Amino acid sequence: MSALMGFYETIGRLLSRKRIRAIEKSLAGAGIMVPAESFMGFFIVLNVLVGLLLFLVFLNTSAIPKFIYAIAGTSFILPDIVSIIISFVAAFVVTFLLTYVLVWSVILLQTEARKNAVEEVLPDFLTLVAGNVRSGMTLDQAMWYAAKPEYGLFSVEVKRVIKSAFSGEPIEKSLDRLDMRFNSRVLHRTILLLKQALATGGEIAEILEETSQDARDVAMHKKDIAATLLVYVIFLVFAATIGAPFLFSVSTNLISVLSMAFAYMPAGGVDMAAGGMPASFLVTPTSPSVSTDEFFWFSMALVFITSLISSLLLGIIRAGSKTQGMKYFPFLLALSYIIYFVVGSFLDSLFASMFF
Repeated sequence: MSALMGFYETIGRLLSRKRIRAIEKSLAGAGIMVPAESFMGFFIVLNVLVGLLLFLVFLNTSAIPKFIYAIAGTSFILPDIVSIIISFVAAFVVTFLLTYVLVWSVILLQTEARKNAVEEVLPDFLTLVAGNVRSGMTLDQAMWYAAKPEYGLFSVEVKRVIKSAFSGEPIEKSLDRLDMRFNSRVLHRTILLLKQALATGGEIAEILEETSQDARDVAMHKKDIAATLLVYVIFLVFAATIGAPFLFSVSTNLISVLSMAFAYMPAGGVDMAAGGMPASFLVTPTSPSVSTDEFFWFSMALVFITSLISSLLLGIIRAGSKTQGMKYFPFLLALSYIIYFVVGSFLDSLFASMFF
């Protein structure tokens, strides 16, 4: 196992140190105790293996040439070497995008969950630390005894960093490592105030109590804002999951019906001027310039994009963070497609008797 981790670490070192430090910070915020080099090495190896597998699938099914012919028509034929190169590039691009979105979505959701967990218990924790400091304890002792089991994950992280302070590490460095473990702006500001108070000899207990009250006020204001914006949330969910799929499905079936209607019309069209009205004053109807298949794939893409943007907006409205909205995306997308296909099936059965 250590040899395998060393192999991943060697590959991960191909990235720049700046990128590795940024990834290390993201992993720490998500609570992933894996070196950044090893993590990125595994990510690169996974992309290569999955990309090669997808490339073989593309070759066996000729998926990429068929897709190109469907978009551009069959007026030209791609050479075999060009098809292989395009399939190879497409396989690795698709693999990278899918794995990147999947992996970093999990990391972002985990980071947001940890941030919410620490911000929920931080006011009570700071109040308890302030009481311990007033009783004569040093800051590291006060934080150790304040890390009660009811504070859950935050207590575990506090005790982990305070152990280092007990073993001789400067308390400022321990606080920095605690800050790195949670991507929380409230915790970051609290630690900055504590470090400044330690450096200047300020009243730590008073700072902790005021910071605790500020954190409570911020949490209360967030809840009030979320309750106030409930109407916007309802409208957003309705528009993304019902309104847009319904309209796209109706439009798709309308194009299909019009295309079939013009297919049954006589080749010479209808004599609209037979009633004596000059033909120049009449608009001759024509078949839709967009085919049903083209509009179907256009609708599929638009429904996907609408669900994604709506989920991000929903996260901003409810939690103040767009990444928090990623957890709503699968449900919005699934419900949107269900509405789209249910409405389409109903309209297909409704208009079937017109032509058959």
